[in-house]
Amino acid sequence: MTATFEIESFRYVKAARRLLKPATQTLEKIAADDDSSDTLRLESLIALGQIGDPESLSVLMRAFEHFYDYVEPITALGHFKNSSPVSKLIERLQDPDALYKDEIVRVLGEIGDPMATKSLMELLHDEDRMVRYYSARALFKMGGRDVVQALCSLLNDPDEWIVINVLEILSKMQDTEAVPALVGQFETSRDARLKAIIISSLSTFAEGRLLKTFESGLESFDPRIQANAVEAISMLKIPALEMKRKLKKFYGHPNNRVRANVCLALAKTDSKSVSEELDAMITSTDAPTRRSAAYVLSLIDNPKREEYIHKLLGDANPGVRKMALKAALALTNAVGLREILPLLNDESEWVRREAVECATLVNDFPDEKIIELLDKENSSPVIEVILKYIVKRNLTDTSEKILNRIKLEKEEEIEWLIAALGHLGARECLVKAKKFLGPARAGVFSEYYRALLLNGELPVFEEIAQGLADKKREQEKTVFVRIAGEVGAFVQNVDAYSTVLLKAFEKEVKADMAGVANFDAPALSPEELMGKGREYYLNEDYARARDVFTELFAIQPENADAGYFLGSTLYNLGDLTGAENALAKVFEQNPERINSGILLGQVYFRNKDWANLAKCYQILKKYLKSDDKKNIIKVFGALGLAYYNQKKYPEAIAALNVGLKANARDLSSTYHLALCHFAIGETEKARTILEGLRKTLPPDSQVLKNVLELLQRM
Repeated sequence: MTATFEIESFRYVKAARRLLKPATQTLEKIAADDDSSDTLRLESLIALGQIGDPESLSVLMRAFEHFYDYVEPITALGHFKNSSPVSKLIERLQDPDALYKDEIVRVLGEIGDPMATKSLMELLHDEDRMVRYYSARALFKMGGRDVVQALCSLLNDPDEWIVINVLEILSKMQDTEAVPALVGQFETSRDARLKAIIISSLSTFAEGRLLKTFESGLESFDPRIQANAVEAISMLKIPALEMKRKLKKFYGHPNNRVRANVCLALAKTDSKSVSEELDAMITSTDAPTRRSAAYVLSLIDNPKREEYIHKLLGDANPGVRKMALKAALALTNAVGLREILPLLNDESEWVRREAVECATLVNDFPDEKIIELLDKENSSPVIEVILKYIVKRNLTDTSEKILNRIKLEKEEEIEWLIAALGHLGARECLVKAKKFLGPARAGVFSEYYRALLLNGELPVFEEIAQGLADKKREQEKTVFVRIAGEVGAFVQNVDAYSTVLLKAFEKEVKADMAGVANFDAPALSPEELMGKGREYYLNEDYARARDVFTELFAIQPENADAGYFLGSTLYNLGDLTGAENALAKVFEQNPERINSGILLGQVYFRNKDWANLAKCYQILKKYLKSDDKKNIIKVFGALGLAYYNQKKYPEAIAALNVGLKANARDLSSTYHLALCHFAIGETEKARTILEGLRKTLPPDSQVLKNVLELLQRM
């Protein structure tokens, strides 16, 4: 995505917020009105957060202080995703009597400001399990050099649910620093379910040094551990014959998952035995085993694949038939189509639903077969996927049929049907549908107004504002408050706009741009714009700063200062994609701009984009001055980490050593240096470094625990 697109997207959102301004102002009045009920005022705060108008932030901050005992102001700030309230949120966390700490932590994760990292680290061991959970999730989103080590400390949490979630996070992070802690936890844990999950997490690293751990899993008496160990070994790059020797004894295993994973692992190495195993599984009296056979056939080729799938599609068990449909997709389109068609009329609604989902993936599936179902299908879950098929294929001729279903007034279907008309561009049918929608309900009418917007009906904004102003009864007003919030949230996602809506907004966007160019005469010069933007930036009013720097950078794309401040502002607002686009443009044109390059590297670091981080800092290091120790430490430490994560260990060692010359007490760089030496077989060098760390690190440090585990493994 280019910087131009990012700027253009922002302009659409800005125009939409301007059209929503009358509704936003009414919401602000409700939120500040002491005569309104707390319920209505709190709903208004949520809606203001969803709309995200920068001028509403002060209202939300006042409410955060005023409604101390309510969760809604906190949630509203999370919708807003602005860094300005971060310091206040952190301050609230310091209060031992504060309510809703879990929601505050969740919101800090939504905002994604690195300023919160230290506080979140401390909360990883809070007594409230949800605080620990949201702290882990928030840190995962933010990234950082110490996050993996901090999360590893939660592997000993007494709450198994927390441990399972941390394992999932560590699997996604794919940071090899976590491996020693995961192995240690596997070896000490007595919980079979947990050991199985740890094996699954370790399998994602696909490292040969884990073979012994996986082999110990094969020897377990628990089939869950065995099944995951088989899968883990299949992901290692070991000789095919060695893999066959280790796994062939599991043919005919009583557990269906173990058998399935063995078939997947040995499909190419031992195809004859796998075929015999599939024969046995398909004829088994156990339905889960037959379902596992269908699962295997969805992933591997086999001489009798088509025959097997045909047989499984006629299985008495609906779960087997559902999985067999997925396998049918792996066949050629013609065969897959032939096999899917009969299942559209299956007695099980869930099989019919699966058949329609599979049909969606077959390019030349006959549309008329799906359209026929629209009239006769009674199952709402099936109708949901039929509508997705229709929208994906843009079958506009079905609009009247969809309207007819709306007339049936089935509550569980109504929102899907309205959304489908919106995506199909069926404006006339939408207008006709309104009288069948019944009394105003937030969910239904939010979808209705979104559908109208997709058809370019910008007067929707005025209608929402009018509804807020006209409704006197609190219950009715609350409905329109929620509608305003839902529509406000929708217009912030420009990727969800239709071509018609983008076209409808063009006039509004051009009007805004003309206003900025003139800047409400007398016009501000670029120098004055820069001054205003810097003022907002220094006051941490990042939303307004973003407005000014966006426009200034559009006017002067060669202005490196404007690009840097735009990137920094977006970074502080949690928009990493926008920050990357602005900073990359500045860095490409001005690689000597150290501050832009450093911040761009931090964006890559948070995204774990190690290749681009290495490329960026490799260029940047040429422009560092020899006495600029602060940036030398930053650049070479991060450069070493980037190379380490790409398994370029010699390059990582060289970079880390430069950084350590500038700061010998950088414990993270020292630890990674030891890992690099260990990875290339220089065990004694690694041991010497680790022994030094062992003497230096505080006793409660997670790094120390990792150091000790690594020393034991040596």
